[in-house]
Amino acid sequence: MRVRGRLVDNRPQGLSRSDGEPLTIHDMEVDLIVAVPGFEILDAEARMNVHPYQICTNVLPDYGQLVGLSISRGYTRKVRELFGGPGGCSHVGALLQAMGPAAIQASWSLVTLDDDPADRLDEGSDDEDRQRRVAMNTNTCHVWVEGGEHITAVALGQSMRPEWETDRLRSLGVDVPADG
Repeated sequence: MRVRGRLVDNRPQGLSRSDGEPLTIHDMEVDLIVAVPGFEILDAEARMNVHPYQICTNVLPDYGQLVGLSISRGYTRKVRELFGGPGGCSHVGALLQAMGPAAIQASWSLVTLDDDPADRLDEGSDDEDRQRRVAMNTNTCHVWVEGGEHITAVALGQSMRPEWETDRLRSLGVDVPADG
């Protein structure tokens, strides 16, 4: 799975209020290639398209240290250890910390990547992979809070289809029930 994070920092007023033209201060990207289902980082590349000083880019090769790490539990702590403070760029570090949990949640959509989504309108509750992914997403955000409405419904096998999937299915002419 490729996970791409991007941070863009714009000053709407430019250099000053009289400037009036927006000015990009930071534009940074990180690409991670992550093995699924193991969640090990196979490749990592950080880029600084816009940065304050040329010396900022000196740290970019250091992000290769991410290769071999898992993005599951403990990832954020390890990113802070490796790249916190003078060990890295604070902007890239914040981006990396956001990417781990986002990648875990994104993996949910890989469960049925080769299936026809229209065939999944009535999902069953005995799917072992579903239960594993529920466990991985538990307490990663307010939607996936343990004991919450969403996670309980998913664990029971109820269709809790993302809005983007429902919208796409409907655009393809698939009749999707209002609750899923």
